[in-house]
Amino acid sequence: MVFNNLFQFCRRALLQVVDAICPPICAACGQDGAEVCRLCRCSIIEQLRSVSTGSPAETNRTIVGEFSGCLRDVVNGMKFKNHRGAAKYLSGLLSRSIIHDGLVPGVDIHAVTWVPSSERRRRERGFDPCELMARMVGAQLGLPVVRTLVRANSAEQKTRSGLERQNGPGFRGRRTRYSRVLLIDDVVTTGATLAAASGALRTAGVSHIHVAAVAAIPKRVAEGREAPRGLFRAAA
Repeated sequence: MVFNNLFQFCRRALLQVVDAICPPICAACGQDGAEVCRLCRCSIIEQLRSVSTGSPAETNRTIVGEFSGCLRDVVNGMKFKNHRGAAKYLSGLLSRSIIHDGLVPGVDIHAVTWVPSSERRRRERGFDPCELMARMVGAQLGLPVVRTLVRANSAEQKTRSGLERQNGPGFRGRRTRYSRVLLIDDVVTTGATLAAASGALRTAGVSHIHVAAVAAIPKRVAEGREAPRGLFRAAA
């Protein structure tokens, strides 16, 4: 206990020194001072309040907003420009949306997991964006975070048929004692990756999967739900 407290104290002190020497810059616009500056946060709030994402076609899916504008820039900054600090802001948006959709942590969902990046992407970035967000969402919702999916390696991919590859990447599900999980993804494109990941989880024994993604390309947003007015006002 003492060691853990000392570690956390030293970690916070080190982060303060790093921020003082190299202040964070906005993942979207590059302005100094914060991982997502206030102007960009306000822009995202307006984007989420003004863009209707339609009526829910799938009740087990939460999508924060459309993959466009400032929200897209923040996601891309996190994924491709090493703005890991932006994950805290994005995970906050996810958690608010999940709670607003009526999910009760510990009742409707028992644990949080994520769609893993390929090993090549993970090595290039030095981290897995979805894992980082999943761990933060888990902390915010008070839920355990478990690694339940393994992405097929290149050798395993070669054994899959052309149709299987077209239907999304290959995943293997790990057995878990949690029957109801929250699956975190960053951006929904065709939906094939989420379908493949969900299928692997069900094969591993998970009975209920609720998918939550930061954004979706416009043609997929309609499968989420309408962003309610005022929900994201506190995010600024």
